[in-house]
Amino acid sequence: MTSRIHFLALAASITLGSAAFAAEEPAASSDSPETAASLYGQSVSLPRQASACAERIADYMPRFQKFFDAWRTENAAQIAAGSKFIHEQAAKGGVDADAGMAKLADADVERLRKTSTELLARHCQLILESLAPPSVN
Repeated sequence: MTSRIHFLALAASITLGSAAFAAEEPAASSDSPETAASLYGQSVSLPRQASACAERIADYMPRFQKFFDAWRTENAAQIAAGSKFIHEQAAKGGVDADAGMAKLADADVERLRKTSTELLARHCQLILESLAPPSVN
C-alpha cells in the first residue's frame, strides 16, 4: 500500500507540478529520472488540456498540435525514459500507471472546464508559449 501511495504522489506531483499550469517551459534540463517522468507526464496531460482549451478557444488545436509535435519529437528519448520510469514505479507498487496518469490528466481537464474563460485563455496561452521553440535574438 505504501508503494502505491508513493507512486500516486510521484505521478501527481509530476503531472500537477509540471503540466497542469504550464508556467515554465517543459524542456529537458536534466537527465534525472524525475525530469524524464515530468516530460512523460506532460506528454500525457498537455494534449488533454489542449482539448479543453479547444472547446472554448477557436483554432486552438492546430496551433497546439504544431508546437506539441515538435516538442514531443525533440524530447522523445526523455519522454520514453520517463514512461519507463513511471511504469516501473507503478509496477513495484501494483498500480496501473496508464490509468493513474489518465485519472490525473482528466482531473486537470475538469478543472479547466470549470474555470473562467479569461483564466482558461491565459492557461492555454502559457501551454503554447511553453511548447514553442526558444526564440533566437
